[in-house]
Amino acid sequence: MKKLLILALLLAAPMAYAADKYACCNYEETPLHGLYTNLSRVEFFGGVSFLNKHWSENNQTLEIGDTGFTGGIAFVRNILPFLTLGLDGNYTGFSTGGLFTTGGGQDVKYRSGTATALVTGRVYLFPRSMTRLYGTGGVGAGYMYAREKNQTTGDRTIYDSTDFAWMLGAGLEFDIDETVVFGAEGRYNWVGLRSDMKDRFGHDNFTYWTVMLKLGVKF
Repeated sequence: MKKLLILALLLAAPMAYAADKYACCNYEETPLHGLYTNLSRVEFFGGVSFLNKHWSENNQTLEIGDTGFTGGIAFVRNILPFLTLGLDGNYTGFSTGGLFTTGGGQDVKYRSGTATALVTGRVYLFPRSMTRLYGTGGVGAGYMYAREKNQTTGDRTIYDSTDFAWMLGAGLEFDIDETVVFGAEGRYNWVGLRSDMKDRFGHDNFTYWTVMLKLGVKF
């Protein structure tokens, strides 16, 4: 909760600054660089994912996964030069975690992943510049699965869940030319757990970090 409050405050500061700085300005002319009202973009993301923390069971560390990869696609549109709304789809896969011995004495390993579909928003600093900073957030739906593999018998069991999801993050981007944007973005991700996942692992949410590069096209 402390992390969420800190990130929310960080997002609020640039929003207040941008609103004060750019509300007075006339953006009727379409610039060659930067952002402006009614600008649309398609963006492609790719990078790495990190678990926020491991769980524990029977006084053991339960690694539901390990450092992995993430990728996604987003559509965003500027409703003001410093403010965007959009849609974001993202998949994150975690590598296989360490060996874990269940209460029944079985040695198992887990491999997991998430998929999210979010409505997102961004608040930009310096929207008319070729290089821009922004804060971002999103809410929507998240799916998570965990595949349990018995190391002795080779049997596999899948646990999964679909529930509410959200993310907060920050990014840096710059214009390569009039239409192409390149940048980097970091996110803190939260996915709710229910049904099989909650029953098996005894937790009602899963959190992780993603760090991604992005390539976008303006139109």
